[in-house]
Amino acid sequence: MATLTGIENPTASYASDTELAVFIPELWAEAVRASFKKNLVLANLGVDYSSLLASGGDKIHIPSVADVANIATKAPHVPVNYTNATEDEIAINVTTHSYASAMVEDMGKVQSSSDLLSMYADSIGYKMALGFDASLEATLALTTECIDLEPYNTTAKTIDAATLAHISKVVMENDCPLNECTLVLNPTLYASLFRIDDFIHISKTNTANIQNGLVGSVMGMDVVLSNNITSTNHNDAVDSDDGALTNGNVLGGFVVHNQGLAYAFSKQPTIESEYDIDYIAHKMVGDMIYGSALNQDASQTKVWGIVEDGTTAW
Repeated sequence: MATLTGIENPTASYASDTELAVFIPELWAEAVRASFKKNLVLANLGVDYSSLLASGGDKIHIPSVADVANIATKAPHVPVNYTNATEDEIAINVTTHSYASAMVEDMGKVQSSSDLLSMYADSIGYKMALGFDASLEATLALTTECIDLEPYNTTAKTIDAATLAHISKVVMENDCPLNECTLVLNPTLYASLFRIDDFIHISKTNTANIQNGLVGSVMGMDVVLSNNITSTNHNDAVDSDDGALTNGNVLGGFVVHNQGLAYAFSKQPTIESEYDIDYIAHKMVGDMIYGSALNQDASQTKVWGIVEDGTTAW
């Protein structure tokens, strides 16, 4: 059995394997789910459609209605001119099955220590949240609309007042209210915000019930810090203001409207446990089944990538 430094319990009374087989899954499932929710960042920006899978299935269809014709002037004795309405849909394929696992020897000793229990539960829940957020980042990175910082910032890999004004302009011209959007940034771009007077750090506002990752606000947009922005080259992206980007461009963040990201679980994060006599240990596996999609179409962009044109790495 592995020894954890600093933890001793020579007089503990251990539960039987039968008792542990019943007790551990219930106790750990609650702890893992709590850790999972606590560590989510990007999921807080999306809309959860899991309730639509209550009757089963592995795909969700979200209806999308195209804009109606522009308003027209009604002339006397002239009939109204109708245009054919068109509908589309956004599909979420709920087929990604992922897991995090651990094997703990001498489970009785682990069970006797709430500190160890918390450590293992936090670790499994954290890894599951990290994996889910990484999947959501990959979905956000599917957007082909990007905002290029390079023509506007005076220092590479930064957001300054000029680039922030450009980001705001692109979003507002697309009829997206800034207060319905979130600016998601990697650590490099986030650090540059401290040079901007309009940036309000979260410590200067009401800090009750803060969502994970929220670090402040600027220009009416919440600002979220994420270490999960790992998608890199977006050679096929089109700058929303300046036309095609001819060089490879590297992603540093997103602007996400509060309806721009959709996801669903057909199996919420849960945990199973069994005793393995060969290892004299308990095996634990936390798993979930989920899917995500961009909830936008050609008529209106709701997610923009923030890129640095021609930059090779952050």
